[in-house]
Amino acid sequence: MDWQQAFRDNFPITQEKIYACQAYSSPLSPRVSQAMQDFFSGVTHARADKPEWLATAEGVRVQVARLIGGSARRVAFTKNTTEGLNIVAQGFPWREGDNMVIDDQEHPVNVVPWLHLRRRGVEVRVAATQDRHVSLDALWARVDDRTRLIAVSYVQYSTGVRADIQALGARCRERGIRLVVDGIQAVGLLPIDVEGWGIDALACGAYKPLLGPLGLGFLHLSPELLAELEPAFLGASVVNKVRRNVADWQLDSGAGGDARLLEGGNINYPAVYGLAPALLMIEQARIDRLAPWVLGLGAQLDSGLRAQGYELFSSDVEGANSSIVCLRHPESFALRKYFYMEGVVSNLLDTGAVRLSFGGYNTPAEVARILDITGRFASDANLRRHLLKPTASRPY
Repeated sequence: MDWQQAFRDNFPITQEKIYACQAYSSPLSPRVSQAMQDFFSGVTHARADKPEWLATAEGVRVQVARLIGGSARRVAFTKNTTEGLNIVAQGFPWREGDNMVIDDQEHPVNVVPWLHLRRRGVEVRVAATQDRHVSLDALWARVDDRTRLIAVSYVQYSTGVRADIQALGARCRERGIRLVVDGIQAVGLLPIDVEGWGIDALACGAYKPLLGPLGLGFLHLSPELLAELEPAFLGASVVNKVRRNVADWQLDSGAGGDARLLEGGNINYPAVYGLAPALLMIEQARIDRLAPWVLGLGAQLDSGLRAQGYELFSSDVEGANSSIVCLRHPESFALRKYFYMEGVVSNLLDTGAVRLSFGGYNTPAEVARILDITGRFASDANLRRHLLKPTASRPY
């Protein structure tokens, strides 16, 4: 059995439907849900305690660091991508007159934490992109001597376009600008090297390409940014401890360079238990096999849709393409409905585009099936009219 079939076998949904919606949420493997059930079973029957949970979390921290080319001690577990970005936004040592740059394609998750800084006097500049594609030059056009930080997605949610993070990181290092990356649409599928690429902060949720559960994410920080942060809130943790043997007590936050100081109270241990086998599945499949596989599926769909005359928001340029393909049609709602009727799971975005996104469990035969569906939809006006009726049914 080859690696791809072994990986696909982890996801029973592939026997029922074509799941092309990983950019929205990954289907859970029974290996993940079983690990979480085992955690709850241990709690129910008092077979587990806090030291075991902490040890498991440390093991998962190492897995995360290995996947992204980082350091386990600079990984903090969070609730989601939003919390990770807010830790940076609110803890960064902003000074009067500072500015930071985002772009006009970002998901609200990578917009709201930064716009909220305007209340503190931080100028937030929005780089205008061309044809929905984020370029390094477009970002850099908004940079000046007071720019302290740039925040960008590795892969854009509404187009699937990949940013050249490595080149952007090099420029940021030259100017002393902190680079913050939203990695939720890429980490677990595409190569990433936080240290080699100069990423100061990588925020990511666990429930998309990482194949894990909701309610868990991580933030990886560079040593420089971690040292600069002034956390907006702290809580008791394995790092943050109170010295009670001195007058008026004293807070000790452990040795420098430990991102666990950002974790207050209990982290989401059930989700951590679930993420462990998810990361193991990724390790066994290997990013150097997953990445070309899903990029190939994306390219296959992109080429076929262009041939059928669809308008695409995604890119067919090598290096800018990804496993996400976004298409727009005047009757996108009907197309998404047709996919549902035909057993294809996709989603409709706020841009009016239908988004299809692939994981390592998808196959070229499934892409061919999707193209068969889009071909019929594009060529059959009667089908489209029927689908626009509220009573459109499967037997058409």
